[in-house]
Amino acid sequence: MMLRASALSPTRRLRHAGLIAAALLSLAGCATLPREGFTAAEQAVAAPAGFEGVRYPESSPALAAVIEQALRPDSRGDITALALSGGGANGAFGAGVLYAWSQAGDLPQFQLVTGVSTGALTAPFAFLGKGWEEQMRRSYTEGPVYHLLKAKGLYSLLTPGVYSRAPLDDLVASYVTDELMQAVAAEHARGRRLLVATTNLDTEQLIVWDMGAIASHGGPAARKLFAQVLVASASVPGVFQPSLIPVQSAGHAFAEMHVDGQTESAFFAVPPPLVLSHAPDVSMKRVRYYVIVNGQLEGRFAVTKRSSLPILARSFDTAARASLRQTVISTSEFCEAHGCQMRFTEIPATERDDPLDFSPAHVKSLFTAGITAVRAGSAWRASVLTP
Repeated sequence: MMLRASALSPTRRLRHAGLIAAALLSLAGCATLPREGFTAAEQAVAAPAGFEGVRYPESSPALAAVIEQALRPDSRGDITALALSGGGANGAFGAGVLYAWSQAGDLPQFQLVTGVSTGALTAPFAFLGKGWEEQMRRSYTEGPVYHLLKAKGLYSLLTPGVYSRAPLDDLVASYVTDELMQAVAAEHARGRRLLVATTNLDTEQLIVWDMGAIASHGGPAARKLFAQVLVASASVPGVFQPSLIPVQSAGHAFAEMHVDGQTESAFFAVPPPLVLSHAPDVSMKRVRYYVIVNGQLEGRFAVTKRSSLPILARSFDTAARASLRQTVISTSEFCEAHGCQMRFTEIPATERDDPLDFSPAHVKSLFTAGITAVRAGSAWRASVLTP
């Protein structure tokens, strides 16, 4: 019996389309688009033209040094950091948390803000803080966000991505303005750091971009790269086409393929060189690390249909949730070992965890849930084991 797409939820429509596309992959060789070739050695020293030193592989000791330098006490002696997870439409919850936090007047001026996927889209607003919350609210709760999943029809079989990426490009371009770039650059000059992660499919690495360093270059090229990185971090593989970011290496120009940072990590908080360090950094003992999880750590009961598509979809959900839960646990363990205080928040069990439902009702409900949790004083907790 044929399954009608119109009868499916947004999430199931997407999974259905993605699984069909995967099944047709062997027939789609003629749809492969050409790319400029390059070697691993060339890629290892490549950088966007004019933007050397603005990005790091997750495992780079240089990235660990950037983070350690950022985590210095502010004028009040506070050290605070924020990590924003992926989660698609669920990002409205995190936006609601930040909105209420800012409205209450006690949103910290984080020394470090990191974002992955939908968290990358929120990260610049969290970094800039007071005065930017209304623009963040509009980006998550008004018209454009409801139309992010714009189907390409049969054309999707000829190009990467089931859905058009144009609405996502337009949404990001609408708020990556000269004003935002100048504000980010000014905070970067004060020693604060805004980091966004993408996944480089060519190297299978998480790449962390120093967005303040990019903004500090100024001009149209910096604004273009800033927007490219945000879009790349939020471009779910198979859903949207990947971002081809132009780079140069010893005079050879080519493009790297970058996709959703969540492909590699549910969120980015602590780089491996710090996690693996056997000598706790004394400065970490004064850090308060906040993590906004745009999802739910615990699975929900539902009888899985005995059919290939439901089994695959549920398996993907289970794997993604396990990865998210493990990242929260490992970050918590790092903080416990190094003396820093970690607090995290997740979508309440009363809300539906559906990253691909961009309907107004779902998005507004999640945004409101974030506001409610902060105002009720129930947003933050320290342990995965306690409610």
